[in-house]
Amino acid sequence: MKRTRKTNARDTLLDAAESIVLEQGVTRLTLDAVAGKAKVSKGGLLYHFASKEALVQAMIARIIKIAEQNFADALANEPPGKGRHAHALLALMMENKGPFLLNVKRMAAPLLAAAAGNSDLLIPVRNFLQKVRRGMCDDGLPDEHAWLILAALDGMKFWRALDLLEPTESERAGIRRLLEQLIDNSELS
Repeated sequence: MKRTRKTNARDTLLDAAESIVLEQGVTRLTLDAVAGKAKVSKGGLLYHFASKEALVQAMIARIIKIAEQNFADALANEPPGKGRHAHALLALMMENKGPFLLNVKRMAAPLLAAAAGNSDLLIPVRNFLQKVRRGMCDDGLPDEHAWLILAALDGMKFWRALDLLEPTESERAGIRRLLEQLIDNSELS
């Protein structure tokens, strides 16, 4: 698929906005700063994003698109049956190298930007997480197991994205085994 000039400009602006949040913090995310970072006029920026809120909404939409595609790919690799959604999420979130981890680190920036200014901008993120949790329950996991698995993996994702904590390889393996036991032995509840 050939990318249009408009798409390239939008992506350049979104990349610049994410870069500002990552490098300088969410308080530095302004339309002027994004235009400067992207080397476009403020009018050029406003052509694509009429406001800072519109820019953040587009950042969130891009995050959701990436997350949905990565999750769909992980889900496609899981056999049908009990725990399918949970195993797919586990495989995706425990990945130590590769494009998803890099995207997770990039995703933290717009999430922080959205939450700082207007938590309603996070509604698409909430909807995606609810969809994943419902999928886990539809696969046969008890609701409380689905909540626990989602909380554990999402917490680890944000630790890693924000460089707060990084479990060692053996710690990650132990966490993975424990979560797999919770998925595969859900009758323990």
